[in-house]
Amino acid sequence: MPRLTIALSPAALRTSASRRRSVAAPLAAVALACAAATAWAESPAQPAASTALDLRSFVQQIQSSNRAIKSKRTERDIAATSISRAQAAFDPVVSASTQRSGTRQQNTLDERSTRPGDVYERFGTDYSAAVSRLLSSGAKVEGKVTLSKFLTSTKQILSPGAESDVRSFYGVTVTQPLLRDSGAAVTGARVRVAEIDTAVATAASRDTESSVVAEALFAYWDLALAQHRLALAGDKQVMGERLLEQARNLNLQGRLSASEAADVQSNLAQFQAGLIEARMAVQERANRLRTLLMRPPETSQLLSVTEALPAYPIEPLAADAALAVARERRDDLRIRRLAIDREEVQVAYARNQAKPRVDVVAAYGLNGLGASERQALRVGTDAPTWNLGVQLSMPLGANRQGQADIEAARLRREDARLQLQALESAVASDIDTAISMMNSAAQRWSLWDEIARREQMQVDQERRRLSAGRSDVREILFREEKAINARLAVIEQQVAWVKAQVLLDAAQGILLERFP
Repeated sequence: MPRLTIALSPAALRTSASRRRSVAAPLAAVALACAAATAWAESPAQPAASTALDLRSFVQQIQSSNRAIKSKRTERDIAATSISRAQAAFDPVVSASTQRSGTRQQNTLDERSTRPGDVYERFGTDYSAAVSRLLSSGAKVEGKVTLSKFLTSTKQILSPGAESDVRSFYGVTVTQPLLRDSGAAVTGARVRVAEIDTAVATAASRDTESSVVAEALFAYWDLALAQHRLALAGDKQVMGERLLEQARNLNLQGRLSASEAADVQSNLAQFQAGLIEARMAVQERANRLRTLLMRPPETSQLLSVTEALPAYPIEPLAADAALAVARERRDDLRIRRLAIDREEVQVAYARNQAKPRVDVVAAYGLNGLGASERQALRVGTDAPTWNLGVQLSMPLGANRQGQADIEAARLRREDARLQLQALESAVASDIDTAISMMNSAAQRWSLWDEIARREQMQVDQERRRLSAGRSDVREILFREEKAINARLAVIEQQVAWVKAQVLLDAAQGILLERFP
């Protein structure tokens, strides 16, 4: 909101009485205008109740209720589930099946020598169960048990009325990659990427929270400044009313002209207009806080802040020290470094996937046969089955797909490094700007504090002169207004310094540490 400042120069106040009378409005008209302004100043009803917020409780409410912060925390929790999902690749997998089957086919001439009849028939039920698991070396191990209960036409011809045969098998198969998909670094790549993504989501959540808290702190201190402006606007009105009463008494005594009293009353009307603007500014900034807190408007309750302004400025860190803190603490820098780590994993994985597939396959099992399930499952070592071999698979010619994947992963890694460098440069600029703002605000704070003390001394001196009859009411009004404006300027520099400190803390990545 624009700040109303009434500047009355000593030369203007010492203008000849005749000229002032010629340009001043009649006292009655000014009094009517002042009464109207007073009615407007008093017309907004004061809130019946006010919710006072100290800084720590305000930040805690922001952290617990802000929608953007909640959304990022949800994304972080969702990302954390990807770790379990990736680790599930190493969990054992159980599979089971059962099926009823029948076969009827013509015997060849050779088969007729061992199979009586022209047609061979087989009817049976097959059961199988297996457990497989991926190991960190890339090997896939599978243990399997099968059981088949069947009856053939051959047995029916040779032994009419015979029962079904039962055949069993116990076996283990191991497939160990030697190149592609081999090694813990490759098999654990998905888990590592999921862990990095979760760390990124966590850092992004904190980075968003830091940004929201910084914005909320700016709004908090803006409301604090608006409240101080309102208080000083009230001081101006009280001062104007006091001096107007004094001017009227002097006018009745013949010691002050009507036009001079009208000038005082006109200034009072301006003070009252400034008070209305200050009240509106407080309302606007309180609504801004209410929006950040996600509270609905309540006409009966007004938010207010209670945190005291700092008594004196604190020397900020040197730029090099602050930058060192930022490199360690800032979440967005951590995100960029994690992005580089992620792309390193992707480059290594792409290089592995470009290799030929060479797998060693080994299997060993035992067979059993009996007239019943119990007999068939009692297998011995006299009927083994085994195999050992090597499987090879590779493109015929250059592996263009593998090389393209490697190149794409390299480019993404380089891009992540460039983004980190650019962000580090931006962080250094942010820190330098924040430190400069703090130092500038501290210098202005010191100068305005000295000006405010001198202006108050001028007010005290002018009051003594008025008591001695060597000054007038308008000079007192001019001096007191300057003193109030100087006090406001001190408060403005205090708020500017506090907001610059918020910027520096955010630039270093330590803002949330102020509010654990």
